[in-house]
Amino acid sequence: TISDIKAYKPRAKSLGSGQVLHSPYTFEKAKLIVREMTELLVLDLVEQELVTDQMVLTIGYDIENLTDAKRRRSYRGEVTTDSYGRAIPKNAHGSINLDRYTSSTKLIMKAVTELFDRIVDESLLVRRVNLVANHVLDEAAAVKPAEFEQLNLFMDYEEQKQEEAELEREKILQRTALEIRKRYGKNAILKGLNLEEGATTIDRNRQVGGHKA
Repeated sequence: TISDIKAYKPRAKSLGSGQVLHSPYTFEKAKLIVREMTELLVLDLVEQELVTDQMVLTIGYDIENLTDAKRRRSYRGEVTTDSYGRAIPKNAHGSINLDRYTSSTKLIMKAVTELFDRIVDESLLVRRVNLVANHVLDEAAAVKPAEFEQLNLFMDYEEQKQEEAELEREKILQRTALEIRKRYGKNAILKGLNLEEGATTIDRNRQVGGHKA
């Protein structure tokens, strides 16, 4: 029917966000920013009823890694130039596939954290972060694992049911959080990581169109 066609209208192939940090961030502080961005991106997926099966992360390093003599001597990696023609270490870039289409904070956060640890140089200072959810689909159009999974004698199906129940409870909490944010503002619900030194979510939530409200 026409209504069915509308329900499965293709969405954007990707959904993402980027951030230029106000100062060079260490490995651990940059990971905090990535985790914050992941949480916000997942909420965007849930709000738009979208799911993804791949996350893509790009980390841009700061010029201080090469302008500081001590750091420059210890760096042995590839060098490129930024938009201003300044020498910087080559960006860290990578992707990680999820085992299903999902908008679960738990599953996506675990994957993005693993990806960050794999591709980012711990000794370098970070200045830019770009995070993208790739292969984005409408939630209703995504095929669930149970719909195509063959019977496996070694699979713990009871554990699988418990995991699915946990993901469903998480989805309810995500939608509740979105409703609270809509009613009382984006900073109405914050987590511990949003209060750590270097966190930027609170300031980002206060901005409208890239400027402080």
